[in-house]
Amino acid sequence: MKIVRVTAMWCMSCLAMKKVWKKVFAEFDDIEIIDFDFDMDQERIESYQIGKVLPELIVFQNEKEVGRIIGEKSKHQLFQILEEFHENN
Repeated sequence: MKIVRVTAMWCMSCLAMKKVWKKVFAEFDDIEIIDFDFDMDQERIESYQIGKVLPELIVFQNEKEVGRIIGEKSKHQLFQILEEFHENN
């Protein structure tokens, strides 16, 4: 599973999610994380059609987008969402 994680330095939700991401991503041994900054990577941001709400996680399986996770989520919510993507693909 590959996750494109879009954040910004000014995004308080992004900062709040750092600990949650670290804990949840550690639960999956096959996650590859690719980080983009909303302000610094505008060309990539446009190609992924990122909206105005951050953070945004784009989940890929076998190089195909299978879903997006937008905004803050609890550890439990994020784990459940990723587990569902992992099981269904």
